[in-house]
Amino acid sequence: MLTKNLHMSYSDRQIIETGIENGSTKQAIATTLGKDKSTIGKEIKLHRALTYKCNLPLECANYKRCKHEHQCTLDCINYIPFKCTRRDKSPGACNGCGNYRSCRYDKYRYSALDAQHDYQMTLISSREGINATVNDIKQLGELLLPLLKRGHSIYSILQSHREIKLSEKTIYNYIENGVFQGVGVSKRQSIPARKKVR
Repeated sequence: MLTKNLHMSYSDRQIIETGIENGSTKQAIATTLGKDKSTIGKEIKLHRALTYKCNLPLECANYKRCKHEHQCTLDCINYIPFKCTRRDKSPGACNGCGNYRSCRYDKYRYSALDAQHDYQMTLISSREGINATVNDIKQLGELLLPLLKRGHSIYSILQSHREIKLSEKTIYNYIENGVFQGVGVSKRQSIPARKKVR
């Protein structure tokens, strides 16, 4: 019996990761899990991670035969958009691809462990009333981590990073609630300076 239930267990995600590595289609993975194909597609697209960014201006299928020193533009007569069925259609990620190491186009990987962590972070965010996406949380955590390790306070970080629209107290609350643990920001990093903003 098929179910469109979007809530997946870690074991479900491990099956998805194995399916991708084996080159299974989304439909085949969905059948194995007894879920709808669209549910599998959404899960992979939501949680796959960009592991390599193409350094060409455009993903051109003719880059190996380029006669223009890779100065890619949309109006180039030799430009042919690169298409990858495995990456862009089914299963939707590059795990297990035989060309993974030599490929110079954007590469995406799906990790059951990372997907489960993202899911748990979303739950934490909803419980704590955090108005941010998982990607927002990751980006902010990755910004904070090296600065906190160098001894910067949240106040000084906010002064030098005006693009952060959260208050000092809110960020300390996030740290103490473990929101950034997935990127290595531990709760203890907020303890010394926290007293200043209580």
